[in-house]
Amino acid sequence: MFGQTRSLPTEPVLGMVPKPAATGRIDIMVRTLRLVSGLVLFGFVTCHLVNMALGLHSIELADRARPYLTEPWTRTLPAVVLIILLLVHAVLGLRSFYLRNTLKMSGYDRVQLIAGLLVIPLLASHVIGIAGTKSFYNYNPTYWDLSHFFWIEKPLEGLRQVLIVVVAWIHGAVGMFSWLRLKPWWQRVSWFVYPVIVAVPVLALLGFVQAGNEVISDSKAAIETVATDPATAEIPAVEETVAEDTSTEAALASLRRIWWTVIEVYLLALAITFAARSWRLRTGDRNALQITYLNGPTIKANAGPTLLELARLEDLPHANLCRGRGRCGTCRVRILESSETLPPPGPIERQTLDRFHPSDDVRLACQLAPARGYIMIERLVSPITASKAIADEPATDIAAEPMAGS
Repeated sequence: MFGQTRSLPTEPVLGMVPKPAATGRIDIMVRTLRLVSGLVLFGFVTCHLVNMALGLHSIELADRARPYLTEPWTRTLPAVVLIILLLVHAVLGLRSFYLRNTLKMSGYDRVQLIAGLLVIPLLASHVIGIAGTKSFYNYNPTYWDLSHFFWIEKPLEGLRQVLIVVVAWIHGAVGMFSWLRLKPWWQRVSWFVYPVIVAVPVLALLGFVQAGNEVISDSKAAIETVATDPATAEIPAVEETVAEDTSTEAALASLRRIWWTVIEVYLLALAITFAARSWRLRTGDRNALQITYLNGPTIKANAGPTLLELARLEDLPHANLCRGRGRCGTCRVRILESSETLPPPGPIERQTLDRFHPSDDVRLACQLAPARGYIMIERLVSPITASKAIADEPATDIAAEPMAGS
């Protein structure tokens, strides 16, 4: 059915060095670190959103829940670990952006990339504030104090809270969805997960607004009490008020300096990453490459990108449920012909391919980047049926027959 298929060697061609074992182990370690740091940060955001959602009932209930939902993150060790993981996630995100050969991507990837670039400066202020106020300044405000701060004292900070909720949740939810949808049990739990993904941020924002209304109402009542009967109003001593305000302002100013330092360093790192990526793409491999799809088009391009990236550049449909992360195996192709020796699969590719027990001529399009020459391939999974197939049979050779009309 395929015609004469060549026996393909697996040693690298001259001038193209395969990934050594150490590099493969680093790739796996990076993927694990990114997943672990992302899960912890998503847990941090979820705890805070659930706490905010309790404000729908009352500030008192939200305050009673803080020892279980938010205060554990303010202790010294968890706070330090959280800051380290935030930095690790940011560095790995910049690394991923640097390694991208094209910015032509799926809608999911585009949303996650933009949210990812915004989430670090937005979330950094919240993490530093949460960790710093108690760990470094021994200041533990009540939920009423925080609501008063965000709604009356610093309303712009309250607006930033809303942005943090939206951006951080979108970034985390897209990442979680990409990871969970490949699990064999996803279809059994998706009916529950989808509503929760929508409900948590919506309820959190409603709880935030309700807490603000409660604080504003209390403040108005206090002002009216002072105006109508000053003798009954509880007015603290002037010296205590001045000392407390001075101490709080000093702590906030110090945390603000730390936050702006983080922002400046992050923007510098982002600019360096953009420049380094542009330089890499300009000075990278310029060997000519021709890719022919069985019963399909022929692509001519410079070597460097993976087969999946080249398909995206040409707007050629290609299944990739994990969006090029080497996890799902739906981008599999069969190598029918190759004028050059192809690099062997790295550990990530090998791990995924082993789930399908394919022949040696099957590779992942998201991992294979031919060095030069001519290659003829056949897509093994239809982009249209990939989603259903991976859900039904995640551990088998999905759609091993050629696509109709490919």
